[in-house]
Amino acid sequence: MLLRWNKIFVILLLILYGEISKGQEMLGTVFSNYSGINSTIINPALMTGSKAYLDVNIIGADVFVKNDWGYIPKEGDNIWDLISSDTISPLYGKFRYNGMYTYYKNTKPKSMVQSTRVMGPSAMLQTGKHAFGLSLSTRSVTTGNNIAYEIPVLAYEGLNYEELQNIVFDDYNFDFVSLTWTEISGSWAFDFKRFYKSKLSIGLNAKVMLAHEGAYITNKNINYIVYDPETIQIFNWDAEVGIALPVNYDSTDVIYQGPLVKGMGAGFDIGFVYTRLKNNFPPSGSDKYCSKPYEEYLYRIGISLLDIGGVSLNKNTQKHSFDNVSVYWAEFDTVEYHNLNQTMEELSQVFYGDPDESKTADKITIGLPTAISLQFETNMIKNVYLSALWIQPIRFNAKQLRRPSQLAIVPRYENDWFAFSLPISILQYEYVRLGTAIRFGPLTIGTERLGILLGVTDLDGMDIYFSLKFSLKKGRCSKQKWDACYTKDFGR
Repeated sequence: MLLRWNKIFVILLLILYGEISKGQEMLGTVFSNYSGINSTIINPALMTGSKAYLDVNIIGADVFVKNDWGYIPKEGDNIWDLISSDTISPLYGKFRYNGMYTYYKNTKPKSMVQSTRVMGPSAMLQTGKHAFGLSLSTRSVTTGNNIAYEIPVLAYEGLNYEELQNIVFDDYNFDFVSLTWTEISGSWAFDFKRFYKSKLSIGLNAKVMLAHEGAYITNKNINYIVYDPETIQIFNWDAEVGIALPVNYDSTDVIYQGPLVKGMGAGFDIGFVYTRLKNNFPPSGSDKYCSKPYEEYLYRIGISLLDIGGVSLNKNTQKHSFDNVSVYWAEFDTVEYHNLNQTMEELSQVFYGDPDESKTADKITIGLPTAISLQFETNMIKNVYLSALWIQPIRFNAKQLRRPSQLAIVPRYENDWFAFSLPISILQYEYVRLGTAIRFGPLTIGTERLGILLGVTDLDGMDIYFSLKFSLKKGRCSKQKWDACYTKDFGR
């Protein structure tokens, strides 16, 4: 039987941690002269700078995760071993949650982020100075911020971990937030100003979002002490818990329960790009979209605000508040977990003396991972480019997803049929990562954490992405009717 800590208190954290296996910026696809509709991920104004006048994404996906708490040492199983194994043998500990991994033994606050993006059928069309796009994607993001170091350790080791007993912990301002949603985005970009060898572009993504699940724990303060494996005392716990999960809250087993859409929301991205061109006057072309020649550039600089907005969930939804509550909790290990409703009712009973007191609403709101981004790209020599990216999160409240900060330099070689890039990035201004991306015709495959895939670094996350798409290049029109939707140039 699990310790009561794992059953009642930490289970709320584990709901949001999940298995932590669900991207990031897909540097090998967004930085490309064939990025097309994919460029809207970091700046919608980049669409008009594409070499393609028509860009169609068939399918693409990005899986990214990083945490600074638990890991599998590089001497142990690598990611391919885990994928291919039918069973997992305990290597690093005897408890339920640490059979396959270990943790960093330090007192720094912990964080984690997982992000998955599956991009379905999407397209971009440039009609001269204007470009229009429509995209469909499903995204799943979970973030944990400023987590006190001992909380995951207690979940990992249990209350019988003597090193954390008889210590008064006073933890402030940490949170877990999770959201999964389908996003329908309409994009527009416009070259609104042309002067000498320069142009200015503006872009906008307008999004409608259908939320499938959401949850959060926001902790303003918790003061507590673990006396022994059976006893814990909590002082002044000030927290809010919101859940809108696709499960039956009255079942011990995980029984999926609808509706599929538990809420709706809206959001937008906005961006600007300054482009320094190689030529002064725009090249001529006919009125056909395909005839507009591509303009070579020396460099371009972009700025964008991303993921401004949020969603409201009101189906299968509960919000619970614990306002500066305290309790001396003896026999903490004797109660078994039955289901989520029972767990929340027992927490309410223990802290308020009433199983229904903690529940305050049937609706929650979760904010998107808002960020500001700067981009730079220069054409160094023929077919050789150097790009740079800076992303900084902006949070308005604790019930909001947090995009990790990122600095990146991306050198690449690119022609119509082939591209190779070698992204070097720093995540959270601390973790240096080396990646790679390769494009052959319509297919791009890449990673920003090459060491994980090669098994030469500790396994504390992963990153991998791919994209399958085709593009029709500017300045080339088919002369045959049967050939109207064909070009010999495929690319990203």
